[in-house]
Amino acid sequence: MEKRKLIVIGLDGGTFDLIDPWMKEGYLPNLKKIAESGVKAPLKSVVLPFTPQAWSSFMTGVNPGVHGIFGFKEIKKGSYGFQFVNHKKMRVRNIWNQLSKAGKKVISINIPMTYPPEPVNGVMISGMDAPGVDSDFVYPEKLKKEIFNIAPGYMIHLHVGAGYLDTDRKRREGLKGLLGMIENREKIVIHFLENHEWDFFAVNFAATDQVQHHYWRYMNSDSEFNEAVLKVYKRVDQAIGHILRKLDAKTTLFIMSDHGAGPASKWIFFIDEWLRQKGYLDFKPRSLLKSTLRQTSRFALDTLSKNISSNGKDSLMRIFPGLRVRSQGFIRRSLINWSMTQVYSGEHPATLRINLKGREPQGIIASGKEKDALCNRLIKELESIVIPATGERLVERVYRREDLYHGPCIDISPDLYIVTRDFSHQVRGGPYPRGLGYKEVIAEKNHREFFVNGVHRMNGVFMAQGPDIISGVCFPQHFSIMDLFPSILYSLGLEIPEGLDGKILEPVFKDSFIEDNPAKYVESENSRVYTEDEQTYESEKDSKKIEKSLRGLGYLD
Repeated sequence: MEKRKLIVIGLDGGTFDLIDPWMKEGYLPNLKKIAESGVKAPLKSVVLPFTPQAWSSFMTGVNPGVHGIFGFKEIKKGSYGFQFVNHKKMRVRNIWNQLSKAGKKVISINIPMTYPPEPVNGVMISGMDAPGVDSDFVYPEKLKKEIFNIAPGYMIHLHVGAGYLDTDRKRREGLKGLLGMIENREKIVIHFLENHEWDFFAVNFAATDQVQHHYWRYMNSDSEFNEAVLKVYKRVDQAIGHILRKLDAKTTLFIMSDHGAGPASKWIFFIDEWLRQKGYLDFKPRSLLKSTLRQTSRFALDTLSKNISSNGKDSLMRIFPGLRVRSQGFIRRSLINWSMTQVYSGEHPATLRINLKGREPQGIIASGKEKDALCNRLIKELESIVIPATGERLVERVYRREDLYHGPCIDISPDLYIVTRDFSHQVRGGPYPRGLGYKEVIAEKNHREFFVNGVHRMNGVFMAQGPDIISGVCFPQHFSIMDLFPSILYSLGLEIPEGLDGKILEPVFKDSFIEDNPAKYVESENSRVYTEDEQTYESEKDSKKIEKSLRGLGYLD
């Protein structure tokens, strides 16, 4: 059999809502060429369409109920606290494990949920779950020096988020940094394409997602940043063109995104305040509350002052309102009276956990009928919420976890998932008792920069071209992000594990290829060695770095 190669290029948060008109207008010539010479289709993400669970489903071909990643955090067993997760918490083997086991050479660059880097048959440069470039984010470790020789300014992620983009000068710096990040990522990709052996290559350009989060609201305005998102897409398209010139005609190319994107509405839904007003969430008595607030606020601010530069300390008071709001996530758990609380927000504010007897340390709700009745009541009440100023429904649907997922890991999932209309209304944890933030359940955001103005949506993008791919077809139906795992294995001529949720994307392959290469399925032990109490990060310092990074990107309260 002729040796096959495949490369995946991720456009993080890529959406055809932008790509299609920009291809038509000639701004994205390389993506347009791929669409015309190959295939394109919307790519359905997972619910909720967030980075950790979406990329984990891409690299495993299964839903979160099987791979076990439900967000950036998971609850610590027997507590109300959370810990940040990385690939150590993944319960099944990923695409790099499968390909390495089959003897294929792999290169992975900046794919989320790949920290710490695994000893693959090739190269792995971790993505956004790495604590930073000063960590062991590269395998083999000796290649770290090579990376910085090629791109001295290489970074995993640019921190342009919460509390930073508060002036035009900083917004200019942020955009410049994103464009520079793309340039350095391109240098590394070209270097490894040319100088390292590979059968499967994967790279993610995160700048498309970041620019949408923080610059979306400037599109269609007279702001100097009205083309910020377009500039990033154009620069990524240019990088794709350079990559294409390094590929031979026998290489298959997949373009994909982990989710789509769209504009955020001006409304913020404060789920904890709604729960409090409805009597589901209870706070400590005022006397204890004041003492707790003094202690936790002092600790939070002391921690901030120890972890920012001298210049940052000089500007601490100027940006304090933003820091105060973001520190609420830190304070939240210490304010709750658990013995009187029925429901609390989970790993993400758009998820809810029942304070269940036998599962939570101070659970008060019994499993079975009592839990089911409570969930039914929550679903009915949440789905009936309207925005007072407009009369429009806030929540599109509330899902039970069983409606979305299946598998052995479903027990660690939050109990309920809240989907707002078009995913455009943001769900946040607060507000909190007087003096700590907003008082309303639904508030009109003030556009301070700790609120993102572009949000994730379900429909991502998929394109493909290659010797075995049909030409010039635009599929109206959605493919699933879980379909890429078996499709990659199939394209490379490898056996496919049974029991996956994803299916081979047969419509994109030529009939002759399918006839000559019938899919081979194999009964396989897909689980990986996993220890429930395994620490995801080696030190508390690394966990703090991840927390700081995710807050800066707008992913945490």
